[in-house]
Amino acid sequence: MTKPCVGCGWCCLTDPCMDSHRRYGYLRRCPDLRWDEAQGRYLCDLMLNPETAAEVREGQHEGQGCCAPLNAWRDDLRNRDND
Repeated sequence: MTKPCVGCGWCCLTDPCMDSHRRYGYLRRCPDLRWDEAQGRYLCDLMLNPETAAEVREGQHEGQGCCAPLNAWRDDLRNRDND
């Protein structure tokens, strides 16, 4: 069963996407991932940037749900930048 993305950051923090790798090389953490305190979730600036959004959204299958619905981070939304 597919569940919606909740912005827990698991995918981007554990395995940055190919769009990130192409732009920044193989970094442990994508520079375009950020915690949004007001929304209480991670956001991808590559998906929000009008210049890159269409390409990245298509490549990341945006809107098709979470690829790891049993992931425990889904139920523990928090800023993990210092973990």
